[in-house]
Amino acid sequence: MTVDKTARGESRKRRLRSGAGRRLRPLAALQLLLVLLALLVPAACSRAGPPAEPGGGVGPDLFTAVAWVNGEPVAYGEFRTRMLELRGEVIAETAKGGADPAAKGFWTSGSGGRTPLDLLKEKTLALLVRVKVQQIAAKEAGIAGDIGYKAFLIQLDAENRTRSSRLRLGEPVYGPEQYSEKAYYRYTLANLELALRKWLAKEDGDRSGKPLDDERYEAWLNREAANAEIRVNSSVYDKLSVEIAP
Repeated sequence: MTVDKTARGESRKRRLRSGAGRRLRPLAALQLLLVLLALLVPAACSRAGPPAEPGGGVGPDLFTAVAWVNGEPVAYGEFRTRMLELRGEVIAETAKGGADPAAKGFWTSGSGGRTPLDLLKEKTLALLVRVKVQQIAAKEAGIAGDIGYKAFLIQLDAENRTRSSRLRLGEPVYGPEQYSEKAYYRYTLANLELALRKWLAKEDGDRSGKPLDDERYEAWLNREAANAEIRVNSSVYDKLSVEIAP
């Protein structure tokens, strides 16, 4: 998979780290995850505003594109939220290599000109490439409609409003009283993956209605991610990597 990085008329290609994206859960775990997310996720606020910036500053608009995957935008709000979620993973990984996460300037210091921020940015982009190729495939298969981040937030808000209304009326609400952005993102993606697995299995000639097995799905996803056309909006991407620093 190659990355086109465009800024002020210049472009250059950058290879993503292989295997930087997280592996998907096995099918059985995926089905269990759907149940857990629907029933056990703790309550959280419904509204998703712009991510807070260090020092109280205001970042780019939530829907400004940080990158494009096969022409589908990756919104700033989506990218930065996933980036924050991956911080712990990057801290643990770099600490094993001898870095001190407590050191001043940890995120912007590194050997060979490569910093923990660079690693965090790469992991986030690789993760979202895998998310987007699934969403695009689901949209093309007629499984999903609008796969943009704005549509996702509208859906999240509508779901939480419905839950609030049912609670006021004394009606049963299954799962959390309110979904957080993170919980609903995982929940909707898990549902999309399961539906996509079933569609791919059917396309492969399996009429049993069973989802595509883990090995074949992972092979399909790896191919889609490797062949994806990636363009990065440097004016946002580079600034974001600075803003994320403590």
